[in-house]
Amino acid sequence: MTVVLGSRLPATFAGLTLVAALAAPTGTTAAAPAGAIAWTTCEQPAAAKYQARCGTVRVPVDWAKPSGPSIALALLRVPATGDSTGTVVSDSEELAGYGGSQISFFLQHGGNYLSRLPRTHATKDIVIFDPRGLGGSAGVHCAVPGHDPAVSSFATSVGTYDRLLAHNAATFAGCQGTAGLTAHMGVHDQVRDLDAIRSALGESRLNWLGQADGGERGAAYAAAYPGRTGAIVLDAAVDPNRSAAVRAIDAASAEETAFTHFATWCDTDTTCALHGQDVGKVFDQVVAKADAGGVSNQAPSPRPLTGAEIRITAGQYLAGYPFAWPGLAAGIASAANGNGQTFATYSALTYTDPDYTASRIQTCADSPAPAGLPRLRLLAQLVRRSAPHTGGLSIAWEAMAGCVGQPTAHPYTLPARVRPSSSILVTGTTGDPISPYAWTRSLASDLAGSRLVTATIDGHGAFDNSPCADGVIDGYLANGTLPAANLVCRT
Repeated sequence: MTVVLGSRLPATFAGLTLVAALAAPTGTTAAAPAGAIAWTTCEQPAAAKYQARCGTVRVPVDWAKPSGPSIALALLRVPATGDSTGTVVSDSEELAGYGGSQISFFLQHGGNYLSRLPRTHATKDIVIFDPRGLGGSAGVHCAVPGHDPAVSSFATSVGTYDRLLAHNAATFAGCQGTAGLTAHMGVHDQVRDLDAIRSALGESRLNWLGQADGGERGAAYAAAYPGRTGAIVLDAAVDPNRSAAVRAIDAASAEETAFTHFATWCDTDTTCALHGQDVGKVFDQVVAKADAGGVSNQAPSPRPLTGAEIRITAGQYLAGYPFAWPGLAAGIASAANGNGQTFATYSALTYTDPDYTASRIQTCADSPAPAGLPRLRLLAQLVRRSAPHTGGLSIAWEAMAGCVGQPTAHPYTLPARVRPSSSILVTGTTGDPISPYAWTRSLASDLAGSRLVTATIDGHGAFDNSPCADGVIDGYLANGTLPAANLVCRT
């Protein structure tokens, strides 16, 4: 069954809808290659801190050709501190927002991650893996970076549109990896990879904790393999049933709302570096100053930051409520005087390659961008209208703009109603600037028997920001305990 999303956009955007449903795998491609994983000492010294071991699972580049070229998926296993009763497969999230190596991120921040899952860590082995094309899993390397500060993602004129098309084409043409891999980077293939990991671990069902893109991956897995779901948690999930254009509109509004909350905090908290000032006005002036070349990155070989880089980095800071907000205020205050070092540092993390550009290949495999300048220009008007300060320049916008002019291999939506064999826990915050709460709510409604947990706070993801939600997630993964229906967490 297909799902038509045109009703979620103005009539002008009806042509941007995705109508291809994600079909359950059939035939030989549905069977994952089984076999014990040879766990060995990890090359990364930090793994010893978690008593972690590393291994690989081989999967076909093209699941339609299981005897063709294959790649190795990199895995890291953190053993249970007590008697293990099974395995939870997880992505550790990438707070910079663009995916990347989940293993590397865990090795940097695993202590904080595991502290939120004390019961799960005690009773379950936790396996982190790098999705295909990223990190240690047959990485894709692109000669032309996906981010070029000289190329605007807001292409509203013939000239800027042509430059965006040329840049995107050059980026994709310059990407290299295992033969055929760049054409098989999307969710369709990632879901089959997940089932291969489940099989190789010897688990009859998949226990999964997915955040953001990992939440989308988990929902797609439930649709493809409804009889193999175990304890599935989807936090701050991207909603597969929303087109790239709809996501950009939703994210623009959510990010602007988060900025308004940030400005209100500055008005009431005397520790804010912008306390007593019109925060929105100061921020607008910083963006304009950057666009005029007046904000330096303060590097040994200095260059001016763009207003777009200021905005995208501000959005990343807004995701880290409340711990990152003082840093955002201080960064804006410094940038107002021409010193953009704070923004430059975080911008560099945001656009780190090879994983930033490789993750763009993944996005474009699933989600076609608006075709033609008129539609892109109208979409830009819509997002800017709903985001006067942040400008609509969100992660969702940049992901969409990076796919302009590029073919989409397997566009998909979920079936109209997914009926997994176990309840799925869907969690999110009402003030998420990256994964709007509307995505959380609509995804929960598409998954039969799911339980929705809403944290009425700011920040990206309930797992990273709500102790109340952490307890619920931990209990479900550890022993299958589900919360009451429509639970609301206020902390």
